[in-house]
Amino acid sequence: MISFRSGSAGYLLAFTAALPLSLVAISASAEEASYPQITGELSVEIENDWTYQSEDPSTEINDLYPTVVLGTNVALSEVFSLNFEATLEPVKDATSDRAFEDLGGYLNIITANYDGETLSAYAGKFTPNFGIAWDIAPGIFGTNLNEDYELAEMIGFGGGFSFDALGEHTISASTFFQDTSFLSNSVGTKRGPLRLSDGGVANTEDFSSFAVALDGNFQQFAGFRYHLGFSSLGAGEDGNDRQLGFAVGGEYAFNVGENVTLSPMAEYVYFDNYGGINDDTANYFTAGLALNYENWVASSTYQLRDTKVSGVTTDDYVVDLTLGYEFDMGLGVAAAWRGAEESNVDSEGLGLLLSYAIEF
Repeated sequence: MISFRSGSAGYLLAFTAALPLSLVAISASAEEASYPQITGELSVEIENDWTYQSEDPSTEINDLYPTVVLGTNVALSEVFSLNFEATLEPVKDATSDRAFEDLGGYLNIITANYDGETLSAYAGKFTPNFGIAWDIAPGIFGTNLNEDYELAEMIGFGGGFSFDALGEHTISASTFFQDTSFLSNSVGTKRGPLRLSDGGVANTEDFSSFAVALDGNFQQFAGFRYHLGFSSLGAGEDGNDRQLGFAVGGEYAFNVGENVTLSPMAEYVYFDNYGGINDDTANYFTAGLALNYENWVASSTYQLRDTKVSGVTTDDYVVDLTLGYEFDMGLGVAAAWRGAEESNVDSEGLGLLLSYAIEF
């Protein structure tokens, strides 16, 4: 399945499914023969976002920028590994037309991992498991709103327990706080560093925040997976209460004809004491649908964000329509239309995306 989306590898291909089992077994045996092993992926995206109409003329801008992500796994044994992910992207919001400006590089994942058949554990800088729409929603603009609740760049530790019950399921838990070390800054254009005095939920420099989740699938529904998540984030210096988050989501990929796959997904997330402020709330809803035919993918995603902050209610939404194609040599191209209302301002835009990934 090909799924174009901004801020990711752009597309994913499960090519190993097409290999004969004997070749897969030989490859796996060869990989297990010696350690350490270094594997990874370099993904490169060039994206152009153009807001061509807005009720606020100051936001009618064109933004051309790259996103480069290098992920590396250093396997020390069958179960122990070190994992790193570095990102280069704009670290400031565009306020006028720009091209390849405000770029900063930073390390967003650094972990030591243990991955057994049943138990797993990790420690370092990571993204706790809460919500899935910010990662899987299809389309160039499919994560514009739901990426609000991605718990990126947290420092802490966690683990998981996997079990079989009419399918495969994993219970995971982690405790963490926002990175306020020198790694919260970036090379090139500076984005920080983050300080405790900056406030924000989970910016506590102690393990007062945690997340738990249940993820899995069922044997009788091939291609389906679900996610249930709960997060409790300590209030920062600008807050007065804990933010509680509840997430429920899933996706289902199934064949509707020869070389045709339909993939609906949906997620609802609710926050109480939103932003660490007592009685503030937020609701997020995401629904997406992707249709894959050979090298083509067409998708549509709807995102809704309802917030009540200091007694003021704001309803935002983003609609994305994307059409993409992946060439056999691995280059992905996509174009999208975006319609949105944010902070009571209506706007429309177009997006173009080139993506390419190299595995090593």
